[in-house]
Amino acid sequence: MKPFLNKIFILLILVCFVQACSSGDSEEKSNDSGEGESEGEGESEGEGEGEIEAPDGDQSADGEAGEGEGEGKSGEGEYETDGDGESESDTKEAGQLTAGEWNDLENWDFWLNLLQLEEWSGMPGYWKFYPFRRVSVNVWNEGVPVADAQVAALNAEQAPIFSARTNSKGRAELFVGLFDNREQPSLILNVSKGEEVQVESVALPLDGSPVNIEIAASAETEKVLDLMFCIDTTGSMGDELAYLQAELRNVMERVSANIGSDFTSRISVNFYRDEDDEYVVSSNNFTDDLNLALQQLNARSAGGGGDYPEAVHSALYNAINEHDWSASAAARIVFLVLDAPPHYESEVLASIQSSVAAAAENGIQIIPVVSSGVDKNTEFLMRFMDIATNGTYVFLTDDSGIGGSHLSPTIGEYEVEYLNDLLVRLISEAVTGSEPAYDGSWK
Repeated sequence: MKPFLNKIFILLILVCFVQACSSGDSEEKSNDSGEGESEGEGESEGEGEGEIEAPDGDQSADGEAGEGEGEGKSGEGEYETDGDGESESDTKEAGQLTAGEWNDLENWDFWLNLLQLEEWSGMPGYWKFYPFRRVSVNVWNEGVPVADAQVAALNAEQAPIFSARTNSKGRAELFVGLFDNREQPSLILNVSKGEEVQVESVALPLDGSPVNIEIAASAETEKVLDLMFCIDTTGSMGDELAYLQAELRNVMERVSANIGSDFTSRISVNFYRDEDDEYVVSSNNFTDDLNLALQQLNARSAGGGGDYPEAVHSALYNAINEHDWSASAAARIVFLVLDAPPHYESEVLASIQSSVAAAAENGIQIIPVVSSGVDKNTEFLMRFMDIATNGTYVFLTDDSGIGGSHLSPTIGEYEVEYLNDLLVRLISEAVTGSEPAYDGSWK
């Protein structure tokens, strides 16, 4: 019996040894699998401290009713590059994220009716934006649309109310009482391009049709495209940031290869987080060096944050006021990529109003690109901002299966597109005034 027992004893020792080695390997793999994921606590729920209650029907990021800034996801920790220095975005391919677009200016009756609904009627008062009294102005020169003309609205005492520039289609969008909800019986429109000035009085309210003004515009618009990306890089963006970087890289390459053949393309890539993070705003000057812009785009990872709202107002102020936007351009666009609202404070709201007004005056279109985690409050603020600057609203959808759940916007029917194709289309429309015909070269 002894030899037999000795064999059993030896076998037991071998089994224990194999199990110990297997456990060690498993633990090592578990530790290694954290690469590219948050090193902090991951996603957490944070409740904002709005000064007033959010409008009824507000849906927070997790689908439950919220107040103030609502609830949303946040995550701390860095999304690191891998060991050989290659960023996670370099491993992603473009043409994966799906998105939709909704232009409230082109669906104006829908917008006005939407804000009459009890569920959403409190949004203007909450954000202190009152985009109701719209005056569209078309500027012509012998039947040809005049782009980048300055259009100022003055009251009867000739005090300025709102100023904007015409887009590539020759249209400027003005708003009466945008920030104070005041009415005006009439406006004085001052339209200028170069040394040519045309003044016209307009009685309000209008019947909804645009005001057409003929001007002998002698100054041509420079064939310049100013393209800016302003990206939230807090921890909660970690589920989609690498994909977004791949999509934006593809957009920049296609714009430079196609639009860049006829226009001078200047690109600025900027990032922001929140107070007490590694940085609040990290910005880069406009450059016509595509490779430099791509390096700047790929250099950032997601981290920090910790609560739902972020330093949106600081990023917007920097984007609009602290960059050398072209004095004359075919189009100026800032894509604001984010998944959370600004902090709800009076100073913050005042800063956002000031930046939006400056953007409109300088012909800078604000086009939000909202990601997973956005709530209804944020959706409406972004739509207020894009309306005021003659922009449009872009939102990621669940169709790609990438990232967290995406909020369904309160809009009409829309088409699902790949995000990179959608952004290239919007840029081309902004520059040329028409949608490009697809011939395969945009892929």
